[in-house]
Amino acid sequence: MSDKLPTSVRYVKNGRSGQWWRAAKANGQVHLGWNTVPGELLVNPDFPEIERILRKVNGPRQGVTQDFNALRDLLDGPSQHVWMTFEDGCMWWCTVLDGATVNPGGESHEKGNFWLACKRLWSNRSIKGKLLAISDLPGTVTTTGGFKGTVCNPRDWQAVLRIIQDDKDPEAAAAASARGDYERAVDRIVKRLSPKDFEQLIDLILARTGWVRISTLGKTREGIDVEVENLTAREIAFVQVKSSATQDVLDDYVERFKKRRDFYARMIFAVHSPSGKLTPPADLPIALWTGDRVAELVVRLGLGEWVESRLA
Repeated sequence: MSDKLPTSVRYVKNGRSGQWWRAAKANGQVHLGWNTVPGELLVNPDFPEIERILRKVNGPRQGVTQDFNALRDLLDGPSQHVWMTFEDGCMWWCTVLDGATVNPGGESHEKGNFWLACKRLWSNRSIKGKLLAISDLPGTVTTTGGFKGTVCNPRDWQAVLRIIQDDKDPEAAAAASARGDYERAVDRIVKRLSPKDFEQLIDLILARTGWVRISTLGKTREGIDVEVENLTAREIAFVQVKSSATQDVLDDYVERFKKRRDFYARMIFAVHSPSGKLTPPADLPIALWTGDRVAELVVRLGLGEWVESRLA
């Protein structure tokens, strides 16, 4: 369905603790209560009369205004909103048609007193198909799930629309772009490091990702063989650090690694200026860290200032 989405959002709870969610999802509906309001007023709303009934039934309690505002959102052009809720570990959303349908059998444990028919059926995926898992959503969005009433206007409704439509937050996008520019700048600096500084940088990266050097196997040539251990994973890895290398050089170290597979869990081959494209075997646990990957790790691990200081 390609029609444009509404530009406002309402959160809705399909019954107490989502008791009508199963029917709402299965039937493509939004299920509501308010069985104290006559059915004819839900189908043909008279809002002053609805408010009078709510105050008569509930008295002067503060929740009357909240109930009235919720019913106005539900009955007065609900098609102008995107409707969202949280169920089954996800954010779900839909759009609806105007006009309420009163449950002919009356409110029950399975179904609400009335419902709205969905135009776009309930979905827990964005327009482009991304799963809207609660664990992946911003806290400003998920806090709406703690709302005690039935309907509200989410505080960060713009983020809800952005997420559904796969749009990026402008400030987050700007930050990501700036980070990309910085990573490229760091990559250029890394390529200028001396072999000793590059070796030390790889040591720092390994240490910050849980690997501790346990021995050095050789120091007589540019680039050194290193053993590192990750105590948490109970693994020992074989690390080769090079300023430059060809595919033949990589292949040579792959063969050395294969001969010690009984001892080494994995191999890391770090080279900031490879000669041509390097390709490790896909069937072996070998990580290839070329300049761009090293630069990404430098930025993510907070080592940018250290790298900059090598050329200061």
